[in-house]
Amino acid sequence: MTAQETTAHDLVGFDDLRLLASASSPCITIVLPLPNPLEIPVRLKNAIRTVTRKLEVMKPESSDTLLEPVRELARTTETQGVWSNGLIVFRSPDVFRYFFLHQPVPELHAVEERFQIRPLLSALAREQRFHLLGLSRRDVRLFHCTQHRIEHASIRQVVSQNFRVWLATRKPDHVLENRAAAGPSVGSMKGVSFGTNTDREREDEYLAHFFKEIDNGVSTLLRNDTAPLLLAGTEDEIAIYRRVSTHPRLLDEYVHGSPDGLSERELHRRAMDIAMRLRSMPLQRAIAEFAKQRDKGRVSLDAKSAIKSAWEGGVADLFLSQRAEFIGRWNEQTYQVESGSPREDLLNAEALQTVL
Repeated sequence: MTAQETTAHDLVGFDDLRLLASASSPCITIVLPLPNPLEIPVRLKNAIRTVTRKLEVMKPESSDTLLEPVRELARTTETQGVWSNGLIVFRSPDVFRYFFLHQPVPELHAVEERFQIRPLLSALAREQRFHLLGLSRRDVRLFHCTQHRIEHASIRQVVSQNFRVWLATRKPDHVLENRAAAGPSVGSMKGVSFGTNTDREREDEYLAHFFKEIDNGVSTLLRNDTAPLLLAGTEDEIAIYRRVSTHPRLLDEYVHGSPDGLSERELHRRAMDIAMRLRSMPLQRAIAEFAKQRDKGRVSLDAKSAIKSAWEGGVADLFLSQRAEFIGRWNEQTYQVESGSPREDLLNAEALQTVL
């Protein structure tokens, strides 16, 4: 087989895990913390030197062929503008994948019979993809986000993005028109100011209608998309939008403050502070199922029993603590955990068997 195309992946899916779980050895795993993205080339080159020494012991004839894509990655990453806190590289005779990780990771350089996928698993526990709606009277903006990217999505074709422009296309009552005051003209209607309490109540009423149209337009654009929607805006605007929204996955938390004047990168940074606290839908479903199955006696908390069940194909959902450790040897003949050599992280092996 030939190696997979050299591509960075923003999202970790179960298809990725299945590919990694079925890879042939030797399996190279390189995990790099990136306190400074500019250090990627240097850190990768140092990791390659360590991996080369390990390969020369395990399979010296394949060293250059296996590591060439990793060397190429080290040469090209300087121009990619990575925003991540970590990088994980997987390389075997039939696989080459690398993922940028938002969460900090401990450094690892491994050449083994299996890939070390545990640093990748935590990404599955968080929302990896979401939409961000910046609420503003001046410019409503919609973005599609992953943990490493933010992309502007145009909603202009389905709804007005400016409250004053939207007002100009409606027919405000005579009271509103009579209270038009100095301000930039929009179409045939002068700029409108809302001074008294009654005026501000009326503005909130119009803003609610405006946001309702925004919500309808966004729902149309995201009709077939299951990713959650995160709002950014002032407390008052958020409250009005929530009152009129019917979006099925509107998140409770939001980015505080007006998005006007904030760059896309800053909006993304603030949104990620929230997204990284959110459990993914698959994790929420698995936790709910765990509670049901525990009452039926179909849950095991014993490490050795769970490892054996994973090799037998009997594990539906596997929960691992990031700090948990179980080092040992799995005997393929006796289907038992042993203390002999070679030893490995059996929780990592258990995760791979569960995926398979």
